[in-house]
Amino acid sequence: ADGLGGAGGSNGIAGSNGIAGSNGIAGSNGSAGSSGSAGSGGSAGTGGSAGSSAGGGAAGAAGGGGSGGAATGGPDVITTISNGGFWNDSAGHRIEAHGGGFIQVGATWYWVGEDRSLNGRTFRGINLYASTDLSRWELRRAIIRPATTPALAAVGRIIERPKIIYNDATKKFVVWLHWDGDNFAPAEAQAGVFTCDTIDGDYTFVDSLRPNNNMSRDDTLFKDDDGRAYFISAGNNNADEIFYQLTDDYLAIAKQIANPWPGAFREAPAVFKVSGRYFFISSSTSGFDPNQAKYSTATAMAGPWSALQNLGNNITYDTQPAFVIPVRGTRTTTYVYAGDRWLDPDVIGSKYIWFPLTVSGSTLKLESEATWKLNVTTGALAP
Repeated sequence: ADGLGGAGGSNGIAGSNGIAGSNGIAGSNGSAGSSGSAGSGGSAGTGGSAGSSAGGGAAGAAGGGGSGGAATGGPDVITTISNGGFWNDSAGHRIEAHGGGFIQVGATWYWVGEDRSLNGRTFRGINLYASTDLSRWELRRAIIRPATTPALAAVGRIIERPKIIYNDATKKFVVWLHWDGDNFAPAEAQAGVFTCDTIDGDYTFVDSLRPNNNMSRDDTLFKDDDGRAYFISAGNNNADEIFYQLTDDYLAIAKQIANPWPGAFREAPAVFKVSGRYFFISSSTSGFDPNQAKYSTATAMAGPWSALQNLGNNITYDTQPAFVIPVRGTRTTTYVYAGDRWLDPDVIGSKYIWFPLTVSGSTLKLESEATWKLNVTTGALAP
């Protein structure tokens, strides 16, 4: 039989040569071997040798050489996450993407977040960064700026916690975020909506609104496997976490679907899904001061949701949740808790802190890690 050249090995190893067919029939892949695809980050596969003829069976043709590996051209991509210091982009400048959201498009991750370089809450811009390894980030541009729409240039404008999803039907990227007035003017407390045809283009303002006439502050977005999308935000002066289903174009609220913990005063929400089970993470409401994160689970976005349970220590290792990044590899998926360490010691000194989450059934565990490694190729933690 012919060889399979470098066929998508989990570790990107070149494919081995085929074995001769038995009983006079060409072995599996006895016909001309197709070129092997590269393993993630792997080197090109070697061509298979021609299958030998056995008992009258025709010899398989030699397999073609595998195609080249990923852009790294080497073995598995191993990323080291080092917490506690400043993270710089590929140009050597400090990454400004707080309260961020993440989306993967092809082999590239994109990170959107708040530019806090003015050392306060005044809106400067929403930046977008790109990376193929979750370690080296390139600044693409500020996708939303005060010039995007006149209302963003208002004195004291507060824009926080941008999240981004892609609509497969409209072929547009959609951002939802917290839109507020000077010093969190209670007359506003809204959600802002923006859209663009390309992920790193200039986004167009769609609307600022109160979902279902509710106040809306800290928020997150979640796109489910069936294409439905959900917006979750803190309402009723942060007393309630309210869940909404979006319209098919993701640009408006279709309906309110849940208010699982009225009066619990939670903010900084993040949602992810593992094996049909939804997980919700949030912090308490203490401004920039850290507090006890909690989590809940459900088998439907509309609930019922479980009682809130503690996650991490009593100050969540001096962080506040921003997002959970699913890193899906060839072997498994690691869920990365992406948080902010605010006021370290001031707003401009705030850091990004990422920890791996441990998921076991309906149980979630978060532990502090000063430095840890992730195999981005396989999706597994690395020693």
